[in-house]
Parts: sequence; C-alpha cells; structure tokens
Amino acid sequence: MQIRGITKTDYDHVVSVLDRWWGGPSREQAHPIFFYELGEHALIADDEGEVIGFLLGFLAPSAGGDVPHTAYVHLVGIHPEHRRRGVGKRLYEVFVDRARQAGARRVKAITNVGNEGSIEFHRALGFSVVEDHDYAGPNRTRVVFTKEL
Repeated sequence: MQIRGITKTDYDHVVSVLDRWWGGPSREQAHPIFFYELGEHALIADDEGEVIGFLLGFLAPSAGGDVPHTAYVHLVGIHPEHRRRGVGKRLYEVFVDRARQAGARRVKAITNVGNEGSIEFHRALGFSVVEDHDYAGPNRTRVVFTKEL
C-alpha cells in the first residue's frame, strides 16, 4: 500500500464510488473545495494502482498567525474490501506526520452521534472523544475528536 497526495483523477474516482462504499448518499460530503482549495494535504491509499482509501483534510491557520494550529480531518473513506487492514490508520499516520512537520499542534475530526465505528477508531488512535451538544448549531450534537501533537 502506498500513501500519496490526491490527484484530480483520484478525486473524481472518490466521488464516483463514495455512495457505494458507504451504502447511501454521501458524495456531497466530498465537496470539491477539499480538492481544489484545500487539497494540498488530502491523501490517497493506493494498492497496485487501485484506490483503496482516502483522507480529505487540511491545516487550519491559527488566529492571527501563519503557523497552523490545527490539522482537521474532514472525511475518510476505505474501500469495503480493504477495511480492518490498517488503511485508515496509515492514512492518519501520514496526515499527522505531515501536519506536525508543518507546525500543527493538534489534530481534530468530528462525527455524528451514534457512529460507533468512527468513535472506536479514533479512541484506538489516542484521540479524546467529547460530545458537544451545540457544535453544529443549537441542539445539533457532534462527537468531537482531538489529539495533541
């Protein structure tokens, strides 16, 4: 498995398979901004020329400074036939290493309440897990993952 930066062809592929990988309408979450504007840190997991996973993330600038404070993971997807094989973990490792080298001091991600797979995955990677009842607006709870670097 090779982890590398995303290309336009990779992005187009991700959008075309995401609904199938996740079993429902999801491709809108892979908004083009995560390729065209924020794609510098987006990653692809490739196995012998086949896209088996992706991570759409970016470095958020700190308030009033040039050094990124937070590396944010927006979306991760793993091909169903390649789950539980370390693909997601490896994507996170590469993203975190690159974020640390760029000066980020923490990594953050969110999910919906009830997404137990995501919650357990992030716990296993050493993230703190907190429910924030108003994170996405009044009474719109999200589970927030953070990990200090």
